[in-house]
Amino acid sequence: MARKVDVVICGKVITLKSNEEEAHLQRIARYIDQKMSELTGANTTAAIDERVRTNLIAVNIANDYFKVADKLARIEVTKDKYKEEIDRLQQENTLLRLEYDALKAEHTALQVEHDEYIEVFDNVKKHENILPLNRGERKAGLR
Repeated sequence: MARKVDVVICGKVITLKSNEEEAHLQRIARYIDQKMSELTGANTTAAIDERVRTNLIAVNIANDYFKVADKLARIEVTKDKYKEEIDRLQQENTLLRLEYDALKAEHTALQVEHDEYIEVFDNVKKHENILPLNRGERKAGLR
């Protein structure tokens, strides 16, 4: 619902009708008032034609707007690049997790194989101690 808000620009009260919040409209009015003060300096009765002053203010505001719009566009491009980098890193992370899981499974299989070899080695060693010595080993004093 549109409401009426009184704002002051260049010492003049102007009534605005808008759906915007009053604080927002007051902020805009202060901004325009500041721009007008920049043009006329401290002397508000400077001999600048009202139409020229209005056009200069419009140019200044448009300049500020386009600077902000350009900055926003650069931020959007940067944001898109960061999003692409995040997506790339997430894909890389997924691949690395899969590789890690495969290596972990391979490690587990190799550990089981290692344990089996150790068990076989221990059994062979144990059986070597019980096997009878052949003749050459007895003569040499070898077991």
